[in-house]
Amino acid sequence: MRPNNKDEAAGLPGYGGYSFHDEDTYKSITLILPSAVVQSLKDEALAATLAQEAKESAEQQASKRAEDDRLSTALKPRPSLGSGDLDPDREAADLQQAALVSTETPCAEESIAVYGVLEPLILIKDLKARTPDREIHKRNEALYRRIKPKGHRRALAQPQVDPLRFDHLRRAFPHFSPVLDLVQDQHAFAELTGKPVQIPPILLGGDPGIGKTRFSVELAKVLGTVIRRLPFDNGQSGASLLGSDKNWANTTYGVVFELVVLGEFANPVILLDEVDKASKRREGDALAALHTLLEPVTSQSVRDISVDFEFNASHVVWIATANDLTRVPQSLRSRFHEFWIEQPTGAQALLMAEVVAQEVHQEMSLPGFEPPARQVVHYIAYLSAREQVQVLKRAYAAARVNGRNHLGLADLPEQVRQEASELAGDQASSTGLLH
Repeated sequence: MRPNNKDEAAGLPGYGGYSFHDEDTYKSITLILPSAVVQSLKDEALAATLAQEAKESAEQQASKRAEDDRLSTALKPRPSLGSGDLDPDREAADLQQAALVSTETPCAEESIAVYGVLEPLILIKDLKARTPDREIHKRNEALYRRIKPKGHRRALAQPQVDPLRFDHLRRAFPHFSPVLDLVQDQHAFAELTGKPVQIPPILLGGDPGIGKTRFSVELAKVLGTVIRRLPFDNGQSGASLLGSDKNWANTTYGVVFELVVLGEFANPVILLDEVDKASKRREGDALAALHTLLEPVTSQSVRDISVDFEFNASHVVWIATANDLTRVPQSLRSRFHEFWIEQPTGAQALLMAEVVAQEVHQEMSLPGFEPPARQVVHYIAYLSAREQVQVLKRAYAAARVNGRNHLGLADLPEQVRQEASELAGDQASSTGLLH
């Protein structure tokens, strides 16, 4: 029988060609087989190919998951695990990795640790065993998610060392010069020792309206940090500073935790305004926490009772004001550097009014408008700084309405001119000079 060639055989009814690669001879071989056999071989080859592709895909996915597990969430965020699903062990590893990275950043030398690396775990670890309150669970988990990306270090704001800034403060508040002497001495000491500037607690006593609050706000700007005012004439409770009892339904953290742990700086200014008006309430003594917060040693490890979180508040700048120092507990007065601010002298009042006038003129920013003349400034020198600002802005408006680009005495409110004249007598009436 004459053998069929490949093409002839493939054309036979019921037969077909099946090709494969011979690994021994490196040749391509085609077999002529019944069509049913050819189809079966092709199905087996396709199944083997699909199985191999599935295996390779599974191996790639497993490798990717393993790589993701090795990356810290401090560097690569992962989806939220949902309320109550944060794994403390995994979070601890993340916090430690983030802390390691933060020590290698260029700004690490300008910051300090304000709490232990693992302290935030107190907000999520064993929380259900400590309290069944679901709202507290949600609040603490939300706090943890805010704190974690910030890390355990906070910036140390440094004073603006430009002497012009301090000179401006001295002109604006000449009767506060002893306080500025203390601040500048502390800055000079820090420069000599290479340590951060440490401003001791300051208590400003004096009559109402002499500028204690305004001075504190301006001082915070020179110190390069933020300021928070706590007015004690409106019934502040003991929870204001270090939180309320965590067993209360409306428990909340205190202002010190908010500024240091949740804030930007380790050394914010906290202004305790009118501490002589603080009263003891059912919720506790509003000033009791200060006995710990004002001491250099104990303030290094204070605890907010609402969140049971321990942190370092030793760099906070404390400024308190009072009209009657005898109403401030002696145990607290001994922790402050105390200053009694006298009413400014005539010369000081004129200097302060000139500074206020310059500031108002810059704020108004009216092209072509002349700065207030000394005669106008002298007429308002007897007013408080707040009143001077209000009077000058009214005078600017009056001058513009009358189509003038300078202030005259007639632009001042009539009552101001009358009171200034009564204070200064005939000299003020003729010259506008009070002193």
